Amino acid sequence: MAGGAREAMLRSITRRSLFLGTSLPEPRELEGAKLYDLSGRWEPGGAAVVAIGAFDGVHIGHQALIAEAASDARRRGVPLLLVTFDPDPAWVLAPDHRDRQILSTEDRLRGLASLAPDAIVAYRFDEEFAATPYEEFFTERLLGLAEVLSVHVGEDFALGRGGRGTIDALRVLSGALGIQLFGHELVEVDGRPVSATRIRALLDEGSIRASYELIGRYPFVRGRVMRGRGEGRGLGIPTANVHFSCSYAFPREGVFVGILCDGGVAWPAAVNLGNPPSFESAPLREGTWLAEASLLGFAGDLYEREVSVVLVERLRASRKFASEAELVATVRANLGQVAHLLGDAGEKVVE
Repeated sequence: MAGGAREAMLRSITRRSLFLGTSLPEPRELEGAKLYDLSGRWEPGGAAVVAIGAFDGVHIGHQALIAEAASDARRRGVPLLLVTFDPDPAWVLAPDHRDRQILSTEDRLRGLASLAPDAIVAYRFDEEFAATPYEEFFTERLLGLAEVLSVHVGEDFALGRGGRGTIDALRVLSGALGIQLFGHELVEVDGRPVSATRIRALLDEGSIRASYELIGRYPFVRGRVMRGRGEGRGLGIPTANVHFSCSYAFPREGVFVGILCDGGVAWPAAVNLGNPPSFESAPLREGTWLAEASLLGFAGDLYEREVSVVLVERLRASRKFASEAELVATVRANLGQVAHLLGDAGEKVVE
């Protein structure tokens, strides 16, 4: 791949994966919710098309549903409002079986904003909210936001106390209210529905390319660079030890082609996940995990910086090396693979 194409790929992957160029305005506080007016043309009580969902991961199924809702809004000449929940309802409804999040709430909102709705409302989801009957949600909360012309949800959607607001129940209620309800079929890949559960399983396996097909972008975490053992510097390889929350759905071991993004600059990297087996390492803080990123073209100090780590392709399993020379040779070979795909220097990705 030509040099210019590598740099372009590095920029493109970073910008798309991290939703760069998309910002959230200061929210307007509503009762039990926050409203983000993205277009500046949102009018409370005005006519609107609404799409509702947890949108965990903002994967290709969510993107397709929102695209259909946006087309509907354009046909009617009204704004599109996305309604979601903070946190993901699964965290409240099944606390003993909480799945790791594909995106933090802020990144989920930024991902939704990147799809260009006119506004987003995020309801604070707690046990009291979970006990709200679906009829009350529709008649008081939803109709209190807008003159709702139509509602778009996935065909497996359920709303309200006990999940009683199924598609069939919502269709009866919305019909009585003069609202058109669309229950969209789930998007399938390889004959199976796209779901956050399926994506989490692929990330657990380290199947980055397969997860990309379902998410529509490469997975990432945000974390803080902490001081490590110093072996990378001693070996002449700039290395950032990024500690991130175990609440992320992310591989726990392996070496990957990756990207470390610090502010507006992205660096190609070979990323090892988990404590490297070739060295004695201090135990990680409870609730955190480690991404050790060996950087190409980097010189400087990232300690205590908040950074993002994107995974692009799995290279190999983590393993213990018989000698320092074998370790260095392998890491340099991994970095050669990174350079072949993404170049060998940092790129400015935000103007």
